[in-house]
Amino acid sequence: MNGRLICVMVVLFAILFVLMGCTDVSDPVEKHTTAAPTTTVNNIYVTPDGVFTDSEYLQSAATTQQSIPSSTEYVSELATEATDVKLENYTPQMIIDVIMHAVNEAKEQKNFSAHQLQEVTITLKDCTLSWAVPIINSAIGIFNGPHHFDYSFVDGSCPDPKEDFKGNATPMSAIPPSDRLFALEEGGVVGYAAYEDNGEFVYTVTLPFEFTDENVTVPYYHAQAMDYLDLSDFDFGIGEITNAVCKYPGATVTVRTDKNGKLISYEENIPMFGSGTGKLGIELSASFEGAMYECWTFDW
Repeated sequence: MNGRLICVMVVLFAILFVLMGCTDVSDPVEKHTTAAPTTTVNNIYVTPDGVFTDSEYLQSAATTQQSIPSSTEYVSELATEATDVKLENYTPQMIIDVIMHAVNEAKEQKNFSAHQLQEVTITLKDCTLSWAVPIINSAIGIFNGPHHFDYSFVDGSCPDPKEDFKGNATPMSAIPPSDRLFALEEGGVVGYAAYEDNGEFVYTVTLPFEFTDENVTVPYYHAQAMDYLDLSDFDFGIGEITNAVCKYPGATVTVRTDKNGKLISYEENIPMFGSGTGKLGIELSASFEGAMYECWTFDW
């Protein structure tokens, strides 16, 4: 999970818990509860290949991804088989394949430089302690950005400019999706485009609406293509978060490549909104909305 987004959410919920602790529990406090979306699954996913738990699915996906050929091999094959296909006629699967192989090839490189622009805009929208909303939004504002980070990978690693990782950053850990390969299924595309722009080739996919809660902890398609807010990462000790829900109304991934399929830039825009209930002597509810935007540019 992206470290800066985790920081924003940790600060948001931590301040809520502190303010809860400062509230006189003898005072009447109206309790709000946000119910999680109804679901009949419990940490399982039904896929064309069968039914998996979270860990089984991610392990299966990782195994499958290891057999993916290089971007150069794929683009060469695509150019041979589809020379008559214009960009505007590319199918969702063709666009996914180009993005997948461009991104995954970049993750395998050892020596290159990259620049990351990152902006997290999370805002607390509603809270049982209504007077706390501007205080919390002011506190988390310092994390929002925009922020700029430079990477210079040598032999597959470099000092981590954000200190998100344990030890050095690697292309696999730094380039989204973190610590895994890009492997989006065609069913995860509800919008798409491919076109040429000043000699560069632009490919965009839009993902469907998904959510996570206490039962569905991994957004199936978002997890295949990008980082997401893992609510199971939060452990405050002093309080408990319950009924947490995070909704993804439709993230986009945009990739630019050269004529050989080499990655020039990678963008992801992830709008999200959610809600949750916390317990620390009293019960408190809150909701948030915002987005995470990243743009990577590469110097090979």
